[in-house]
Amino acid sequence: MRLIVCFSFVLAGIAAPAAEPRLDQLVPQGVRRGAETAIKLVGPRLGADPQAIVFHEPGVSVTKLEAIDANTVAATLGVADDCPLGRHAVRLRTATGLSNLVTLHVGALESVDEAEPNNTLDQAQAIPTDRTVHGVIQAEDEDLFAVELAEGERLSVEVEAIRLGRTFFDPRVEVLDASGQLIVANDDQPAAYQDAFVSLVAKSAGKYVVRLRDAAFQGNNQSTYLLHVGRFPRPTAVYPPAAVAGEASEVTLVGGPTDGAKQSLTVAADGASPYELFATDAAGIAPSSLPLQVLATPPALEVEPNDSLKEPTPMLAPGAAAGVIQTADDRDHFLITAKKDQTLDLRVHARTLRSGLDPVLRVFDASGKRIEGNDDDGRWPDSYIRFKPHADGEYRLQVEDRLGRGDPSYTYVVEAKAPAAAAEVKLEERRRYEATTIEVPQGGRSAVLMTVTRRDFGGEVELLMNRLPPGVQAECTPLAGDYNLVPVVLTAEAEAPLAASLSPITVRRTATESPQTIETKFQQQNWLVRGRNNVSVWSHYTDRAPVAVTQRLPFSITVDQPKAPLCRNGSTNFKVRAERDEGFDQPIRVYTLHHTPGVSSNRSLSIPKGEAEAAIPVTANGNAKTGSWPMVVVAEANLAGRVYASSPFITLTVAEPYFDLAVPTLTTRQGEGVEMVVPLSHSTPFEGPATLELVGLPPGVTAEPVEALAGAESATFRIAVPADAKPGRHHGVGVRVRLPVEGERVEYRQGYSELRIDPAETKTAARPAAEGGRPS
Repeated sequence: MRLIVCFSFVLAGIAAPAAEPRLDQLVPQGVRRGAETAIKLVGPRLGADPQAIVFHEPGVSVTKLEAIDANTVAATLGVADDCPLGRHAVRLRTATGLSNLVTLHVGALESVDEAEPNNTLDQAQAIPTDRTVHGVIQAEDEDLFAVELAEGERLSVEVEAIRLGRTFFDPRVEVLDASGQLIVANDDQPAAYQDAFVSLVAKSAGKYVVRLRDAAFQGNNQSTYLLHVGRFPRPTAVYPPAAVAGEASEVTLVGGPTDGAKQSLTVAADGASPYELFATDAAGIAPSSLPLQVLATPPALEVEPNDSLKEPTPMLAPGAAAGVIQTADDRDHFLITAKKDQTLDLRVHARTLRSGLDPVLRVFDASGKRIEGNDDDGRWPDSYIRFKPHADGEYRLQVEDRLGRGDPSYTYVVEAKAPAAAAEVKLEERRRYEATTIEVPQGGRSAVLMTVTRRDFGGEVELLMNRLPPGVQAECTPLAGDYNLVPVVLTAEAEAPLAASLSPITVRRTATESPQTIETKFQQQNWLVRGRNNVSVWSHYTDRAPVAVTQRLPFSITVDQPKAPLCRNGSTNFKVRAERDEGFDQPIRVYTLHHTPGVSSNRSLSIPKGEAEAAIPVTANGNAKTGSWPMVVVAEANLAGRVYASSPFITLTVAEPYFDLAVPTLTTRQGEGVEMVVPLSHSTPFEGPATLELVGLPPGVTAEPVEALAGAESATFRIAVPADAKPGRHHGVGVRVRLPVEGERVEYRQGYSELRIDPAETKTAARPAAEGGRPS
């Protein structure tokens, strides 16, 4: 089930509506399942016209929403008893925009606020067990909390810090006895990403102290945390880390006091992978999950010994197997049978299941010869091989850790699958490192660009946006088989209600006899914490596109449909027209949404203040891909925040030149004119004379433009070279062609060559005759 919670809200007495709402923080960021909690949403331009909170996951409702000031909104949330634990993506919708995404964290424990001072052992804040502490770590800060335990009682501590997505916060958790002696500590825990957790059993009754700090003693006002302190189970892994869709499964908890405990589960028949398992027993439920790979059939479980190529564990292909790299230098081997030229995708799931294993996968034939190997699959740390056997027979798969490490929590799944057609869709960012939200003004248009990557299929496809807000339509043209960029124009009716939806996106194959829906994976990266060189430290990925209907804008744009083509090595203009409401005269930036192969345009133009038109120069290089292309122009303005609109689609036709020119290489001297005869090779008929002009001539050298009629075989230029022309070889001399087509002008350049100017000849003076002569 997918849920969007929207509550109407009317505001009076706050500043005029402001676009581009920015959600910086939820206070608090954690709420309890089955309880009602008051929170604040904080960020620029949130409070002017809040309308609703949009949740990407079900289980949370809004009972009250009101603006406190221009940058703060108060809300009361009701969290259902069966609300899924963990991260819930949240946005605020205002009348003029849809905010960026932040995460709300749903837990099972009652909450308590950190109380300073609590920086030393004797200042440790006393708290009951089974509580979640809301706190903040400042620079060189340590927060200490004291709990009372009975002998044999379990204590589990887990912190959510980097997972809150606020700043680069690397937490370290320690548990001390009453005297301050360290019992256990953890910094980075793969099962909790870069966050930390520990779990222990009290050897004696008494006070135990939990100490939390940044691993490098960093910290600031954004270094907030949720510290879960309780008796809940907290394993480091489960085995096998897999479950079968539609069937009951049993897994074993690995690590900590619950090591070896069993837990049953059932994944829905249509359950997506991974399945998030929360370790549960009579004492409670873990604050965060351990992921399981969802499979179609039960996996083969490794059988030791399988450390050598001679003792592999059999598995099916297609099929899957599960194993664990238990100790240092451990290697696991599996046996598959494959046919010649049978294609198999071999993939190890380890890091994607939050295992500490950094896998390396290798394939060997029956003789022990290595055939294939892989460490990382591109930017992903797990291993992948596309394997095509050279002969029928048995092959062995080898899995090991890249650094030769091992641990009982180093679990994995190795999968052998036949390739299947799939499409990956990405919503391109308008601004780098900012996930795009789609805001469609009432009675207006908005445009976005998507990329479709085909996997194991080709041909023409179309993209569909589903479950759009009422009154919104999405338009996009079929995507050619050799292209992957899809411009999408969304239009809202003038009476469309202000609303939002999360739109699933599907790709349909249209090259077949009847349209065929392809398995589609849409994943939008919401950048929350970036490190050095803008590397993603923490991001939240969502599987649907955020779309909202917003208030009508005081302007709209259209673009004149070009009648003439854009020729290779040519240029044209997109004439943009703005329709303004009375009183709105601000500049409007205009630019093309995207560029087709070999085509570029000026992206820094604006329709000046108070004016209604602008022309965007568009050029094509000599290798521009010919054909008819859907194009869109985007308009951007500042209405106390950035707003976007778009034109309807126009079609840009990129074509070959109407005729080709072969500009010859010429040699002349200073002060001597020369004729240049340029042969013309016609490819497309045209009406009216074409004007040809030499370009790239050196300073002072001139040539009058000439006309060429349709069918002319050549054009002759008379080049005037002054006596003081610079001698030498002058490259880049070409011809600019202008010709009328459909009442418009086609312009392109072609035929670049060289004009060589030699120095003028030096004349030698005649020798004078001798005066007089011999006497006669």
